[in-house]
Amino acid sequence: MIHTHEVPSSILGLATIKRRALKRLSFFIRSATNQNLNLDVRYRSDLNFAIVDIETTGLYHQGHGITEVAVVHVDGDTPTVAFHSLVKPMRNVPGHITSLTGIDNKLTDDAPTFEEIAGPLMDALEGRVFVAHNVNFDYQFLKAAYQKLGVPFRLHRLCTMRYARKILPELQSHRLRLVCEALGVANSAEHRAGGDALATAEVFRLLRNRDSDSVLEKLIKQNNTTAILPPQLDRDAVLNLPDEPGVYYFENEQRKIIYIGKAKKLKKRVLSHFTSSGSSRRKQLFQREIKQVRFRQTASEYEAFLLEDAEIKSHWPKYNRAQKERVFHFNIVPYETKSGKLKMGILKRREPNYLPGFNSLAAAKNWLYRELLEWEISPEVAGFMAPDDFERSPVDLEVDKIREFIHHHRAENESSYVLREETHTGLCHAVAILRGKYHGFGQLEPMATPNEELIESTFRKAPDSPTARAIIRRMITDENVSKHEL
Repeated sequence: MIHTHEVPSSILGLATIKRRALKRLSFFIRSATNQNLNLDVRYRSDLNFAIVDIETTGLYHQGHGITEVAVVHVDGDTPTVAFHSLVKPMRNVPGHITSLTGIDNKLTDDAPTFEEIAGPLMDALEGRVFVAHNVNFDYQFLKAAYQKLGVPFRLHRLCTMRYARKILPELQSHRLRLVCEALGVANSAEHRAGGDALATAEVFRLLRNRDSDSVLEKLIKQNNTTAILPPQLDRDAVLNLPDEPGVYYFENEQRKIIYIGKAKKLKKRVLSHFTSSGSSRRKQLFQREIKQVRFRQTASEYEAFLLEDAEIKSHWPKYNRAQKERVFHFNIVPYETKSGKLKMGILKRREPNYLPGFNSLAAAKNWLYRELLEWEISPEVAGFMAPDDFERSPVDLEVDKIREFIHHHRAENESSYVLREETHTGLCHAVAILRGKYHGFGQLEPMATPNEELIESTFRKAPDSPTARAIIRRMITDENVSKHEL
């Protein structure tokens, strides 16, 4: 039997203005003195749960509002409606939302604002585990709404969709309607907060009755960072990721790669994608699409950088925008003025006989300025201000230095060499540059002498790119990387 508190209607929170004001005042005083709303989540048999469902004007909390909230308490096996109210979303309710939920502007115009229900709603949630079907959706909307009021919102979460995946693995989909059908749960008000919250409460009860392996206990004991993961993503696949460098791949339901990323620590980086769940429409759509994660561990962070660049160029994933956008090449170019003076400039194009190239103007300027000072050439030849303590060379000597500078870097850009980095695996991570062009990367035995034949047979070929060039420049200046001419 379902019990409800004695209220004048199914829409709670519609008290007098005076009563609302007193509740809000009490709520904000309590919030100011109790900044941490976290629950001690170590598993206890007497834990109480708040089953939550909300209806909204859209899919993401930035740009959309809440139209209805319901909270059902589950203490033991007895569900009780603790809170239920329509909410004025302060924006238009779209027609497709009205078609789905039956909630329209006329209904919400007479409803209280979120600020007016914030106090009694928190009363219904505080001290309980926040439970919902696809919990991140409901939680992030409510968290954003409370944050707009300057109120912290930190509750332990439990996802019944994730719970259902463990108890009912035979289902192809674990959406609320299909789980209800599988368990024989009737929902008399589907897509309304009250109906869905009561249905979720009954689903939760029946899942617990079938839980012979203490799955719920394991879910409760988990670190709460895992609650941010989308329910369709295998939690164990994420938690079993190593804290080592590598490249990770997010795949959709069709096993198509939709995003490729690099990481110094794979597990930490993958989890970071979900710490601000639903913060934008694009991010929420991205998170909803992720169904699988796989990875390739690398010997070093440099190898992860280069592997990511090569894999993106190979697969062109949907959500990798940065490396797919057009990148301009900024090249250091020597030239003579009309008066015959030798100068250095930066052009936004690739020159056939160029000095080092860069994918940003700032990087090109920084490199050129530092190099000129190192060669004791006045930065003024490239249009920079010279340091106050800079000692200028005689004109003829400086011209000779400039010509030597140009010759050295042109030769450098046409040379062949291997960069080697010692790793904890016992192998060397190596990068090959052949005749001035990035060729690829691989691993070498510590005592191996690299040559072009070995490179061709064992290295992975990779496309030359501004990203790869930037990584190579970092490696050249790294004291832990050695350079071997071929």
